[in-house]
Amino acid sequence: MDCIDVERLHPEMDEDEDPDAKRTKKYKIILLGLAVHALLLFAVFDVYFASPLDRGMTPIRSTSSPPAKRLVLIVADGLRAEAIFGEDMRYRAPYLNSILKDKGSWGVVHTRVPTESRPGHVAMLAGIYEDPSAILKGWKSNPVYFDSVINQSTNTWAWGSPDILNIFNKDKSQRIHLHSYDSDMEDFGKSDTGALDTWVFQRVNHFLKNEVKRCVLNCTTYFSRGNLFFLHLLGIDTAGHGYKPHSMEYKNNIKLVDENIEKLVALVESVFIDKATAYVFTSDHGMTDWGSHGAGSPHETEAPIIAWGAGLRENNERQDINQTDIAPLLASLIGINIPTNSLGFLPTGYLYVGIRDMSEMVLSNTLQLFEIFKVKSMKIKTSALVFKPFKDISERNLTRKMTALKNLFKTEEFFDLIDECKEFQSFLVEGVNYYHSYYHYPVLISVSLGFMVWIAFLTTTVLTFGKKHIYRKQNNTLSGVLVVLVIYLCYISKFSLTYYLYFTFPFIMYSLSFKNFEFSDISSKISISNLINIIVYVAGIELLVYGFFDRFAFTVIMIILAIWVLIPVSLRVKPSKLEKMMWVICCTVLAFFPTLPVMKTTFNVPMYILGYLGWVAIFTRMYLKEFKVYQRMEGLTVDYKVLLIQFVSLQAAAFYIILLEYDWISPDSFLKYLSWILLILPIIIIPLSSKFIILRLIATFFGFAPFYLLVSPNYEVLFSVFYVALLCIWLIIETKPLHYGDSYNLIYYSKFEDYKGKNKITSDMFRRAFFFTVFIFLGFFGTGNIASLNSFDPMWVRAFLTVFSPFTMMGLILLKFMVPFIFSCSIFRAINSVGKENVLNVFCIILIFSDLMVVQFLYLITNEGSWLDIGTSLSHFIIMEGFVTILLLLYGVAHWLTSISYKI
Repeated sequence: MDCIDVERLHPEMDEDEDPDAKRTKKYKIILLGLAVHALLLFAVFDVYFASPLDRGMTPIRSTSSPPAKRLVLIVADGLRAEAIFGEDMRYRAPYLNSILKDKGSWGVVHTRVPTESRPGHVAMLAGIYEDPSAILKGWKSNPVYFDSVINQSTNTWAWGSPDILNIFNKDKSQRIHLHSYDSDMEDFGKSDTGALDTWVFQRVNHFLKNEVKRCVLNCTTYFSRGNLFFLHLLGIDTAGHGYKPHSMEYKNNIKLVDENIEKLVALVESVFIDKATAYVFTSDHGMTDWGSHGAGSPHETEAPIIAWGAGLRENNERQDINQTDIAPLLASLIGINIPTNSLGFLPTGYLYVGIRDMSEMVLSNTLQLFEIFKVKSMKIKTSALVFKPFKDISERNLTRKMTALKNLFKTEEFFDLIDECKEFQSFLVEGVNYYHSYYHYPVLISVSLGFMVWIAFLTTTVLTFGKKHIYRKQNNTLSGVLVVLVIYLCYISKFSLTYYLYFTFPFIMYSLSFKNFEFSDISSKISISNLINIIVYVAGIELLVYGFFDRFAFTVIMIILAIWVLIPVSLRVKPSKLEKMMWVICCTVLAFFPTLPVMKTTFNVPMYILGYLGWVAIFTRMYLKEFKVYQRMEGLTVDYKVLLIQFVSLQAAAFYIILLEYDWISPDSFLKYLSWILLILPIIIIPLSSKFIILRLIATFFGFAPFYLLVSPNYEVLFSVFYVALLCIWLIIETKPLHYGDSYNLIYYSKFEDYKGKNKITSDMFRRAFFFTVFIFLGFFGTGNIASLNSFDPMWVRAFLTVFSPFTMMGLILLKFMVPFIFSCSIFRAINSVGKENVLNVFCIILIFSDLMVVQFLYLITNEGSWLDIGTSLSHFIIMEGFVTILLLLYGVAHWLTSISYKI
């Protein structure tokens, strides 16, 4: 299973290419590659993830006769529906249970992915699901201004977390009064998670008793119609993260919330005696059994809603709604404008109003959706060369439809009006999505053609690296004419500048890539063996693509790799039987891990201890054999201090995490600073070790091992043992075919030093590039991956911190995922160092592999369906789009770790 025979493809090209031509070609590949991938990334966001929010809609008031004067909105962050609607609800939340049965309406709120706090609150208060362009800000804030119930209210008073409250008053309105606690209080390691909710209820009680009830002057603000009181309660979410949803801490927090809501309602009714207050209790998202959220499991996407008070129906039957439906419900209860970008449908089953008022509310909801539809359609109509209306319905017919609906209201045909409005609302939302994606397919096809030209150029260039060419000037007149024509069409269509680039991309790419290039008849020179090798690599790439959706593909790949070493002559003859047997064993064991469940964030003591013992065994094996080799080398003194410090750190890390698991020490004790020492010290002393390849690799492995033991509570530790063992065997096997010097001990006598790599592309480089790609993805998907949002658990990093700090936590989690990559890059650098191979050439081969995957993921991106599907498809594309760039950065880190040297 040798790779493509480059010499056979180009037997006539024996002379070396001019050095200046080589340098020019390399710079061209680098610059052109960066430009192409940047353009493709921007195109994907323009095509799939442009912000859906528009301006210019006329605000529509929900009703002229609101049933309530004020609204109390209570959001219990992280409360899943099952926890509040379960069989023991009367014990956990007796007050809310009584409301549910006798005084209000209730149901399940269905959320969308990402099931995070910010998008959940935006959905319920603004009526819009997650703005896709928010990914450019890491999902932490909305990228553009949006309208909300808070903006439209007469006055709003809000209490809770600063992360949530501050996103609803970007323009610093004097009508919106926000009161938040310090973010340091968000500590998931403390047993009293209810302290956050107690803080909120105490501040609300003080406000009602001392500011509203005792108000003497200028009191009309508190009693105005259209006021909103918003309570954000983070305690349940904190308890879920720290102690899981089935814990007593989680249940006790629910009980605390229930007790305080009962007291709050009594206080509100005593302050506002007009009986015109509406109450809505809900949650932004749910939570998994293992204490996380973000993805699309039912426990995450099903949240409760209980509504009672003025204007709300007493109905003990479950009524499910979408989260965006809450916004028009809140607006209709207090008679304010519906948020202008809201796509929610008014849940009429929750309202207790007359049929006329109900009809007015539904009609207003329809008019508000029609405003969005008109703005979207007009935006396309004024710029499109060819305008095709949604379902071929003209603007005149739509205007007649709205006039007919208004006439139904005037003639008091309310039941017919409600039925027709609900049907028309679905039509309008479909139309909004249609116009938002009007240019998606033309742009996608254009950038795809340009990217395929890039892959063709890269392939032909790689196969001719180091060869002298006779160039033949190409005629690019036709390309130039087409570019000018496309630019003209874009101009008259009033496209943005980026669309000029997308539509001219294929023609410009062709001119830049194949200008003055000689097109040889490569196909006539490809042998049967080369075709077989091409098929093998293409099949391998397809398995890697499939592995993004089903990790079992990596099981198949590892089984293939297990037998691969027995097929090529260079790998079959040189390695010993023991080395080949160890290769097969490690590949087979690692093939088992992708079959295990991804979501394993609970501590598994047997697995953890096995992994820890495995690391000890690796250390002992390396210490006994590799060091003995160097002791026999004349004049070489091995410094054991580095390895001793790292070995002690390894034991301390395992011991500390066991103490945490059995609660023998508290997570917030001063000993958590020991974890930071165990993270930093073993890594920063790596450069003190010898620059001999084996010694520096050992120092690198055990520099990161203590940290990995601190953040890997399950079978990841055992996985890393076999992963490192396989990488080491790969290093030995790949250096055996090198026929200069003592090939058996070549790696023991070689150092990590600067070298001048060869330009020649060999068949072995294709194999090594493919193996390296497989090992990188195996390290990513072998035990789970960060692309699954709900794989994140704050308890992973509890050894380092317990106070909620998203950036620090994410940094530690990213470092955990990068550790296997750093190991792989260090081994790959060792192979390149021994083989004196040009790193740029190798990464160009990897770029071909990855770009073939990028093209497929470009068409697998979706902006329809659940946000789980959308987010997953985007994350897959982003991973592959930045794959080589990320690898180059990590390879640079590995280069630094294996090259730098300093003395104390």
